[in-house]
Amino acid sequence: MNFLAHLHLADPEPGLMLGGIVADFARNPEIALLPEAVQTGVRLHRLIDGFTDRHPIVHRSNARISARLGWFAGIVMDVYYDHILARNWERYSPEPLPTFAGRSYQVLEDAFSISPPDAQWFIRRFIDGDYLVGYSTIEGIELTLARLSERIAERMPKRALWLPDALPDLAAADAELADDFHAFYPELVAFAQESRRGFVT
Repeated sequence: MNFLAHLHLADPEPGLMLGGIVADFARNPEIALLPEAVQTGVRLHRLIDGFTDRHPIVHRSNARISARLGWFAGIVMDVYYDHILARNWERYSPEPLPTFAGRSYQVLEDAFSISPPDAQWFIRRFIDGDYLVGYSTIEGIELTLARLSERIAERMPKRALWLPDALPDLAAADAELADDFHAFYPELVAFAQESRRGFVT
């Protein structure tokens, strides 16, 4: 799952929400220096990712677009699942998406000074670009995939590819991917809730 889902599944605990963002940008020594509640948010993020990566419905979604993308289908699907969540937000939250986004951004602003440097760089762009509301549009998803492509090219230049090229495949499979998501996400919500009950924050 991508950042909208991670924040939704961590809401309303600020530490869990911050951990859901910094998990992708902080090394373990940096995480060890964070407040305990944020470390717990990182743990929740990783549990959610593990549950998602193992789930047969997610595997089915990945297979729908893997001909062009191969291993990178999972990365693209994380982003597209956030798009499906954003455009169906009212199905999973009584709070309007812009309101939730503003509240999430405030949590990140309040904790900006304690966030690791790489996470600070991302958080600033995340808030200023209103990424969460942007996920509801194809244009926002295209920008997100382009940014991911740039990161992949920097870190794995031999495997670089342009992820927005997947958009035609995503559009062609949209109805099936939406069905997959709506079957999967309630299970993920239940898993996250059960995982949180096992934490002491």
